Amino acid sequence: MSQARVIVISGEVAAGKTTAAKLLRSQGFQYARISQAIRTRWDGSFGEKPPRSWYQDMGMQLHREIGQWALCQETLDLIPDPSVDFVIDGARWHEDISFFRTQFGSDMLHIHLVASADVRKMRFDAREKDVSFEEADADEVELEVKELNLNADMVFDNSTNDLSKLEEFINFVMKKV
Repeated sequence: MSQARVIVISGEVAAGKTTAAKLLRSQGFQYARISQAIRTRWDGSFGEKPPRSWYQDMGMQLHREIGQWALCQETLDLIPDPSVDFVIDGARWHEDISFFRTQFGSDMLHIHLVASADVRKMRFDAREKDVSFEEADADEVELEVKELNLNADMVFDNSTNDLSKLEEFINFVMKKV
């Protein structure tokens, strides 16, 4: 049996990471988000679903306390069968990419999505309520995201709101991995 194909997706707030990851899931990839590993710490104190601000605060706390490698290992543990293709949604740190590269070598593909601030703000405002786009985008946990494109295997400009363009890109990615 061949090694699993592993795709790690990074990008700024509302660049389309989760949409891209879900498109890959629809193609048979297993799916996990780094935020799922973070959510295991949620105590439900503000309701059933943690707000974005909590994810960002807890993500930064975990970054400092246990490090990204430990958090990425927890995320990997959410994949039912790591010998089968999977996608990781939400890489934000160089260490996230380094972890998966070390674990999976050339079987790992890092794709980075970019989109204009105006488009990202429009997408963000349509779904988030507890913080503004400007607050979320400027949060400390987002500091390295912009640089991740420098070492990405593929970068896609997802500034249009044309889902078919992202689907075309994902189909292209599927042929490359």
